[in-house]
Amino acid sequence: MPNDLTEVENQLRSVSREQRRVQEYIIEIQQHLSQDETWLTMNTPATPEYQETLEELLALQAYIAKLRSQATSLDDVLLDLTLEQVDFRNLELLLASLCHASPTGSRTDVVL
Repeated sequence: MPNDLTEVENQLRSVSREQRRVQEYIIEIQQHLSQDETWLTMNTPATPEYQETLEELLALQAYIAKLRSQATSLDDVLLDLTLEQVDFRNLELLLASLCHASPTGSRTDVVL
């Protein structure tokens, strides 16, 4: 069971890192979107790069939607792993209390 808990904790760290990476990427893209939006408002559709910038803006908006969906999925995975971690810790505490205290005062071995 300690190996199971260690595995869950390793997964938690990994998913947390991935979630931070996705959030940072979303922020970077939002900054780029803001620059594109500003550029588009300051220029007319007749400007040579206007259409290209508009297409980039639309593609980045769609990509951010996918990244936000991924971030939400990672939130769900983090919640599941956190609950699993709590379950393992509670089970360890329960087993420890059963092993060290029995009604007769003698040690009880618990086998799962």
